[in-house]
Order: sequence, then C-alpha cells, then structure tokens
Amino acid sequence: MDPRILILIGVAGYIVLILGIGWRASRRIQNDKDFIIAGGRLGWALSIGTIFATWFGAETCMGSSGTAFQKGILGVIADPFGAGLCLILAGLFFAKKFKERNYETIIDFFEDRYGIRVAKIFSVVYLPVYLGWIGAQLLAFGFILNSLTGFPLLPSVLIATGVVLVYTFLGGMWADTMADFFQMFIILAGLLVLFPILVKDLGGFGAIRAKIPDSFFHFYPHDRSPASWLHYVQAWMMVGIGSLAAQDLFSRIMAAKNVTISRGSAIVSGLLYITIGLIPVLLGIFGRIAILESSGESILIELALKYLSPLLIALLVGALLGAIMSSADSAILAPSSIIGHNIVPLIKPDASEKLKLTACRMSVPFLGIISLVLALYFKSVYRLAQESWGILLVGIAAPMILGVYWKKTTASGALTGCACGVAAWIGMKVFYPDSPGNLIGFFVSLAATALVSLAPKKD
Repeated sequence: MDPRILILIGVAGYIVLILGIGWRASRRIQNDKDFIIAGGRLGWALSIGTIFATWFGAETCMGSSGTAFQKGILGVIADPFGAGLCLILAGLFFAKKFKERNYETIIDFFEDRYGIRVAKIFSVVYLPVYLGWIGAQLLAFGFILNSLTGFPLLPSVLIATGVVLVYTFLGGMWADTMADFFQMFIILAGLLVLFPILVKDLGGFGAIRAKIPDSFFHFYPHDRSPASWLHYVQAWMMVGIGSLAAQDLFSRIMAAKNVTISRGSAIVSGLLYITIGLIPVLLGIFGRIAILESSGESILIELALKYLSPLLIALLVGALLGAIMSSADSAILAPSSIIGHNIVPLIKPDASEKLKLTACRMSVPFLGIISLVLALYFKSVYRLAQESWGILLVGIAAPMILGVYWKKTTASGALTGCACGVAAWIGMKVFYPDSPGNLIGFFVSLAATALVSLAPKKD
C-alpha cells in the first residue's frame, strides 16, 4: 500500500478522535462560562497544556518554519520569541490582577475599568483581530492537507474549515483543553524524533552551518541602520506586548483553578514555548539544504515525508493538525465569546444564560466563513497572523496596560488612544509602508491615552 494512504488513514483517525473529544466535551457545556473558560476549573497540567498548545499552532509550526526557511531567525522574532515573552509577562504582571476579579472575557475588564461605552467599542475592535488569526489556522490546515494529498489548496482549506467549525461548535473550551494536553506531548515527541534524524542526514551542525549563510542564524540586526533596529523592536512587541490583550490568552488565564496556577502556568508555558518553538524554526532553516526544491511554506511536512516512517508521520501530522485545530478553536472562541457574553447583553440586557450560550455557538460558523475568505486572499500563514496581531498592539494594548497599572487612565483616554493608534498604523501602512508602523502606532496610542487622561476635565 502507498505510504501516503497509510498516513492519510492515520491522520483521519486522529481527526475523528479529536472530533470525538469535542462531542464528549459538549456534554459538559451548561452555560457560557463552561464554553468560554471551562468553568474556571483547570489544574496545573491542563492549564499549561492548553496555554502552550493554543499558541503552538499554525504560526509556530507552519508559519515560523516557512518564514525561517526564507529569512532565517530574524524573520521569526515575533513568533516564537515575542510570543513566549508575552506568556511570561502575562504570568508575572497580569494573571493575578485579572483572576482575582473573576472576569470571563477581556471586555469584562474594560467594562469594569472604563464603563459600558468603551466595552461596546472595544468589542467591535476585537472582531477583525481574530478573523485574521482564524484564517491563518485554516490556511495552515489546508497547506498540510495539500502536501499530504495533492488536493488543490481551495478544497483543502474548505475541508479544514468544516472540521474546525464542527470541533469548535461542539465543545468550546472544554474540548480544547481535553485535547491540548495529549497533543502537546505528541508534537514534542514527533519534532524531537525528526530533528536529530535531519541533522545526522545533513552531516551534523558543522556541515549545515557551512552550507547556510551566517545571516540566517543572526538573532539581532548586524548593521547600524536605525530602521533595522526599529523593525527588530517592533517584531518583539507585535506579540510580546500586543497579545497581552488577547482574548484567547485571557480566557486561559481565567480558566485556571486559582491565582497560583494561573500565574505559574503562563510563565512555564512561555518558557516551553520559546524552547520548543526553536525546533520548527531550525527545521525550516535546515530544510533549505535538505529539500532544495521546496518553496518553504510546507517545509515541515515535506521534511516529515522525507525522513519519518508512515506511522511517525501520521502521529506528527495528526498532532500538528490537532494543534492547529486547537489554535483555530481558540481563535474562533475569542470573538464568539465576546459576541455571546458581551455584545448580546448590550443589545438585550435581560439575556438568559441559554441565549448567551446559543449566541456563542451560532457565531462560530459566521466567523469561520469570513475567516475563510481572508485565508484564501492572503495565502500566507505568517503574514495573516502578523496583520491580526498588529491591531491589538496599536489599538488595545496601551489602554489595557495603563488601565491595569495607572489609576489616572480615563475612558476618554482609552478610546482616544485606541483611535489614534489605529489611525497612525493605517496612515503609516498607506504612506510609509516600509516603516515600523506597528511600533509607531503603539507609542502614538500610549501617548494619546496618557495625554487625554491627564487633560483637565470640563465642568
């Protein structure tokens, strides 16, 4: 039998298993709190597993390896390095403050801190952020199916979309959490098997370094250009600071059983993320000499097909798909949670728990379809994810950080900071597309939030 058939059978079996987990988890869903934060009952193992696996998805596995193939380590500073930094900062400085207030969504914090008007506006701002990230997961899923089956990209992404939407609709956060812990170990095992096999086949690290330009291993810019360093700082901040305000991270912090687990699991996950995230990055760089004909976008799958046995490929690819499903599930859960838990009550203040849960679930296919269109338009996992992260950095991060740590921050300041940051970011992209527009947008947002908050109030 063709090895690819065996691989597809194994992967199909893995997907069926994950869907089964989603169906079983659906039996635990009684209200929107169960759907959004798994009832806030996760212990150490499940909490670490779900934070790590949620972020270790399309960008890290497919996007980072593909970008590293083309640009080296400097091309992937945002993820995994900035992303790992974000998890550590969240654990050190934000988890305790949010967990003690028992919020369910990040919008709950904004409503509590700034009032209902800010909550309404920020609820809308969050939607385009996650549409792009969902699209990145669907695209990565489609690339894997395309590499394994030879199907054209369009039907591959359509299949991926169908699987992810069913999985998310059924189980919410409980399905995500139950699958994440298992997938984390499968992915780690597969990557740790593939990496030494590849290094040995290429003649060891010395031989590899001799064939790849030194620039691919640079961790910081080696020129004195201010522009290079500004872009470098921006890469760290895109996720490192911007995603501190991400609903998917927020929900996992709030899903922990207590403050200690909430803080510790974020910090441990961040350290794991940076360490393990280096593996797909190096696989992408080494793939330049292992598979010369590769374009890079699916280099991780191409390496697996070349070096692993059908059984190991099935396990690794199945786990990668599972991780991408987990990230996609989280990406869809974030805006659907805001729609059901925050937007619906704004429209109907007496909304029942059943209505809010229904709204969460019914928004899943709507969000999925829009994200599918974005995925097919951009056709780049890493770019699509980065464009999404940019909105958080320039619009939401400053009002959130100042709202937590500066008592003088006002609702007017938060709204002005968001509007000015987004406007500056758009302006830089239109008129100065080569500038570090996200970095500039963030500091404009920070300054505008502070200045308006300090401005004298009219009587």
